[in-house]
Amino acid sequence: MNEEKYIKIISILILITSCIIFVFQINTAFAADYTKWVDACKPYKETVQNILREEGISPEYYYLMVAESRCKEKAQSAAGARGFWQLMPATGRRFGCKDLHDIDCATHAAAKYIKSLEARFDTFEEVIIAYNMGGHNYIKHGKSAQALGLVRRVRMIQKADR
Repeated sequence: MNEEKYIKIISILILITSCIIFVFQINTAFAADYTKWVDACKPYKETVQNILREEGISPEYYYLMVAESRCKEKAQSAAGARGFWQLMPATGRRFGCKDLHDIDCATHAAAKYIKSLEARFDTFEEVIIAYNMGGHNYIKHGKSAQALGLVRRVRMIQKADR
């Protein structure tokens, strides 16, 4: 009887170890993909971070842009978000940008939007969630799985850029 217990325990430990290794491999694979994103965005990094500083927010938000669009100028979501920062056209106009495919214009608008979110939310992660969902939706509905995924993606991209 004791032998059966040990076999079960060892089997469980092997299963847990296998799961940990699998998760590590998945995270490593994603990190490799994010390295490609970081490389594709390098031509924009200095310009974008300078604009973010100029607008009075952390240059760390650059990684949000990378996560949102992979720096694809013509990126467009199914919901209609456009450009480098994946802003909705109305949000872009609200913050002074009609051409969301223009990196300078879109970055100034995104920075102003982020600054308005920072006035309402306490942490970097909360601002990203509110950016993704819209501040009113975040307050009304709480965190969405999509927004939490974006936060994780931003953090993984930051790690890939080190």
